[in-house]
Amino acid sequence: MNMRRWAQKRLRKAFLATVIVAIVAALFGCNLFFRSAPTPPTGLAASDGTFADKVRIIWNAVEGAASYRVYRATSENGVYAKIGETTATLYDDAGVTPNVVYWYKVKACNAAGCSDYSAPDSGYAQSAVAGAPPAPTGVSATDGIYTDRVRVTWNEVPGATRYEIYRDTSAGGIFPLRGTSTTPSFDDTDVIPGRTYWYRVRACNVSGCSVMSAADSGYAEPVIPDTPSGVSATDGTYEDRVRVSWNEVSGAATYEIWRATAQDGTYSKIGEDSTSPYDDTNVTVGTTYWYKVKACNAAGCSPLSDADSGYAQAGGGGETPSAPGRPTGVSATDGTYTDKIHVTWNSVSGADTYQVFRADAEGGTYTQIAETTDTSYDDVDDAGSPVDPCVSYWYKVRACNSDGCSDLSDADEGWRETRVTDVPGNVTASDGTYPDKVHITWSEVTGADKYEVWRAESYAGTYTVQTDSLTATSYDDTSATPGVTYWYKIKACSEHATCGCGGFSIPESGYACVLPDKPTFTLSYDAANEWVEVDWTMETGLGYELLRATAQDGPYQSLGYVVAPYHDTDVTLGTTYWYKLKACNDCGCTESDPLSITP
Repeated sequence: MNMRRWAQKRLRKAFLATVIVAIVAALFGCNLFFRSAPTPPTGLAASDGTFADKVRIIWNAVEGAASYRVYRATSENGVYAKIGETTATLYDDAGVTPNVVYWYKVKACNAAGCSDYSAPDSGYAQSAVAGAPPAPTGVSATDGIYTDRVRVTWNEVPGATRYEIYRDTSAGGIFPLRGTSTTPSFDDTDVIPGRTYWYRVRACNVSGCSVMSAADSGYAEPVIPDTPSGVSATDGTYEDRVRVSWNEVSGAATYEIWRATAQDGTYSKIGEDSTSPYDDTNVTVGTTYWYKVKACNAAGCSPLSDADSGYAQAGGGGETPSAPGRPTGVSATDGTYTDKIHVTWNSVSGADTYQVFRADAEGGTYTQIAETTDTSYDDVDDAGSPVDPCVSYWYKVRACNSDGCSDLSDADEGWRETRVTDVPGNVTASDGTYPDKVHITWSEVTGADKYEVWRAESYAGTYTVQTDSLTATSYDDTSATPGVTYWYKIKACSEHATCGCGGFSIPESGYACVLPDKPTFTLSYDAANEWVEVDWTMETGLGYELLRATAQDGPYQSLGYVVAPYHDTDVTLGTTYWYKLKACNDCGCTESDPLSITP
């Protein structure tokens, strides 16, 4: 009986355990019991000279990761050693030598294991280099002064020939390069109004660049449009609608139309339009409605305008002829096309044609260049309408019909071709891979038609141009002296002078390898041991391959990579043997003259 109770008790426990496991698995998923290692981190980036005493590494968070392991090497394909572990997605490597480039990889880990390595990225800390200018002072970014840009200024630095401007969305970021300038001012137009950006600047000359300046934040002001004026609703002009019109507001992208059944009643939004007028067709003949309008853009909407009443009336007399409203939404392409600037705008009610005007500056003299029935126009680079590559032109449009033309629209800037402002990235120079050259490669830069390669014999040395018309993204420096380390910078340029050049890349070092000297060796026969002894002086860092033949001209067979002295026991008395010795390093091998011996 006791055994039966014990067995029943065990069965109840087993059943209960099974039920609990099933419930927990249903609630929390199988991963509670069968977890897997995370996927490799993405978005790895290491700071390039942002700090003088460390390299900051950041990456994207990985789902399921409990910690991250950070690894470092001295070359992209080198041996990566673990240097730290963190639960954050940021790591500061303080164990670096300034001006030395390091490569980083990261693994994501949890209780089940670690991911594979992330893709690598290089970074370096930068200290002041001999001959480089001091860091800029007085860096200041505008706080809402402009709606379309942040203007960054700083004190001019003596000896500086150009400046590099770096930007991040936080003061503690890695600050990627944003642009370059030859004057102590830079307009950052690629900004989202209302978002705060942080800026740092460094001064450069042919010797190199300074350390980073102190950071300052700035933002572009998100400006809400003014309240529309001149709101007017038709009084019995139509029997199927009330037409609401207003004076258009500079900077407005759209307009919201609100309606009530009494002047002081509750207004509800009934529609929106990109331009005046708006037709309210959801009306009852004879009922008076009150209308208000808001002007809106990405920053928000204005307050409601003053109200005006209107109504539909049976047998309405129709509208009074008038010129169309002013076009909105004028937009010209910024380098999208190589042969034209494409100008577009919003359709205007009542317009039959549109006249397109162009000027060389926003506040310049606008001249009509076209008239079209479409809401777009291609300003093509031809004899009738020349547009120089990368030169800014400003466009305005007005709408016309038989009753006249509207006022000119707001202006917009556009240009053709791509302005080259980026710096070549991923620059690599071979370290002893070739005996007769240094092979340099880099990433392609958008819009660049040619590249310049500059070389110096030290990081902060005087750089001289090696080629200034290279169309490929690689270059073989065949004038490099084997064994001498050179530093290389790359600059991307357009074939059009008006499209300019980007800044210099970060210097990268490389060298052509040196082949070993031709080795010499001696041969002797040891009758007691019945072997041929091959002896030579071994040099550190070299490997040696021994070859043997029974004729001076071969064929020679390898006896393998050996050390001195080597004893060749596979010999026959009376047979003449010829030997050669190869001395090898990472660059290649150098072969000796042959020697013979007859045991």
